[in-house]
Amino acid sequence: MASGHVHSRLPTRRPTRARGPGTDATAFTPIVGRDAELGLLREQLADPSVRLLTMTGPAGVGKTRLALALADDLGGPPELHDLAGYDRAADVLDALAARPGERDRLIVLDQGEHFTEALAAGLPRLLADRPETRVLLVSREPLHLYGERVLRVPPLARVAALELFRQRAVAVRPGFSLDGGVRAQVTGLCELLDDLPLAIEFAAARLKLFRPAELLDRLRAGQDVLYGGPTLSHHASMRAAIGWSYDRLTGQEQAVFRALAVREGAFSPMDDTDLAPELIETLVDKNLLVPLPSRGGEPRFRVLNVVRSFTRDLGRSPHVPAPRAAAGAEPARSRTQPLTPREQEVAMLVAQGLTNRQIAGRLGIAEWTAVNHVRNVMRKLDCTSRVNVASWVLRDGAVAGAVD
Repeated sequence: MASGHVHSRLPTRRPTRARGPGTDATAFTPIVGRDAELGLLREQLADPSVRLLTMTGPAGVGKTRLALALADDLGGPPELHDLAGYDRAADVLDALAARPGERDRLIVLDQGEHFTEALAAGLPRLLADRPETRVLLVSREPLHLYGERVLRVPPLARVAALELFRQRAVAVRPGFSLDGGVRAQVTGLCELLDDLPLAIEFAAARLKLFRPAELLDRLRAGQDVLYGGPTLSHHASMRAAIGWSYDRLTGQEQAVFRALAVREGAFSPMDDTDLAPELIETLVDKNLLVPLPSRGGEPRFRVLNVVRSFTRDLGRSPHVPAPRAAAGAEPARSRTQPLTPREQEVAMLVAQGLTNRQIAGRLGIAEWTAVNHVRNVMRKLDCTSRVNVASWVLRDGAVAGAVD
């Protein structure tokens, strides 16, 4: 929405209709391996005492897809709102509370991590005013509200991960199968990708260019092949998805996260008394650390492989300043790709702090076209946030004056 204004009549959506980048594919492809999670969601929402259910999990685990599958399963249609498309969550909540009738509904709020503070402040009032309403919040972190139920979505079981890869691979390479040695190669891929649905879909899309064995070698070598564009997800890449969460950490939290990410295997806070429990709890809440089944009552955690790979690249990404070059030396260049003239315009507008909707209005293009341009800019510049894009513009000055 334009800054400071949200129409009082909010759009409702049938789950089978696309609502933007990343959802077109979900209307045509079945969800894989989530029967248990769908059953848990139905069970929780059937409990009249559950008014607010937060579905959380790491980036790429398939939370949005699961919410859409649940909406289809319930027959609805529920109200479904992608909060990333709004400037202020408070405006959305005010508009929802003001709507007459339709009080016995399930409201699904997607990408709630964009507005955790506003939701924590506004949802109790909304639920108090609408006693028949239930809210399913899809977010990377819970709100920590009294009465909030939290359902953490795990990665896929390995059998389901293999089937998901096979289905997505057939779409780009007809006749693909898991026969012979290919099964072992794809198993290695899924293990390296933590059985995360989005990472698997990104990897399968690369079969247009590489064989499974080549793809596995590239991942092991640390090459970034996990990107897919708007037809796969509202995330431009796994790096962008993880980087968004990393950017929201404080400096101290980032330092602890980087230190934990270099550790191999699982660990317990009891292993290192210097680790502040509240910092570990924050990283778990933000799904940058994954809790494991306890061993003898001792909580244990691990860093996902895709997250570990992200931390290895921090030194050459815009998150961490590059080392200062010696006098007279050629400055090091990041792994960027040239921008088109339109992408240069978009980068400048991002640096000015404009939202996607405002960029679309300024350039006279559709909003989702602006979304695609922003994602392409971030991918080409190897950026993981809009702040990084602004830093690139200010540092390089490559697009200065491109837009009045």
